[in-house]
Amino acid sequence: MNPEHVLTKLRQYLLIIAAGIFVMTVTELFFLSHWNETIQFLPFALSGLGLLTLAFAYFRPTRGILNGMRWSMLVIAACSLIGFYEHMVNNYGFWLVIKPNATTWDLIKATLEGANPVLAPGILMLGAVIGLMALYKHPLLETK
Repeated sequence: MNPEHVLTKLRQYLLIIAAGIFVMTVTELFFLSHWNETIQFLPFALSGLGLLTLAFAYFRPTRGILNGMRWSMLVIAACSLIGFYEHMVNNYGFWLVIKPNATTWDLIKATLEGANPVLAPGILMLGAVIGLMALYKHPLLETK
């Protein structure tokens, strides 16, 4: 097996792993009924975008599609920061309501350890980074 064939297979495996992450994210969000507010639909949309671009990159890899996938993965990774923010703000706000005289340390701790898992949106970033890894030194993206 030549090195180019091995790299092609590794890229395909990375695309499949990233797609699996987006599918599992949607499944988990569905089980959690993660749709009480409009902003909670964002991870569903981002996962859909990720799956769509990964499918095109897997089945129809062209320079344009791979560039589109690159931008999609960057958008998904950036938008996952919105999830971090939302989870922290909701944890902080809840704590302020139930303990208005809490110390600064208690507020920091409650914000990070609250009911909304602060690091959970990072799964979207992980999927996006794995997708981007599949594009590293891709022959269709190399300039000539």
